[in-house]
Amino acid sequence: MDERELLGDVPLGKLGGHKILVVDDDEEIRVFLTTLFSDEGAYVSEAADGNEALQMAAQEKPHLITLDLSMPGMDGIDTFCELRKNPATEAIPVCIITGHPEFRTVIYDRPVAPPEGFINKPCDPDHVVSTLHRILGLREKKRKKALPGDR
Repeated sequence: MDERELLGDVPLGKLGGHKILVVDDDEEIRVFLTTLFSDEGAYVSEAADGNEALQMAAQEKPHLITLDLSMPGMDGIDTFCELRKNPATEAIPVCIITGHPEFRTVIYDRPVAPPEGFINKPCDPDHVVSTLHRILGLREKKRKKALPGDR
């Protein structure tokens, strides 16, 4: 359990209170994104490869996943497709963060719903936070529309 949960603090920042799963094989990138998102109030967990990401996503049900595409083992493209095919994870928004912009067409040509965001590395921290904030805001609007009695 996160210290903020134990203390009952209300997370502040653009990502306040949201659970984000960061998936990247590069430890420096994971630390960078984890620190960035935590500083914005998010609860962050990390996965270093596709298989770990699939397990964590199904168990933890994050509000959003950031996903690198170029990873050893199960790459990000296959991981993304598996996330979209699994009923337990298909609705979780995914933001691709990759150093391979040429993969953009590959990921959008898959027979699954496209990712909610795509960011090229190296990335500007403010751009990353604002993109995730926008994606999470759209997620909340969809969730509220789906709630009965909200009309």
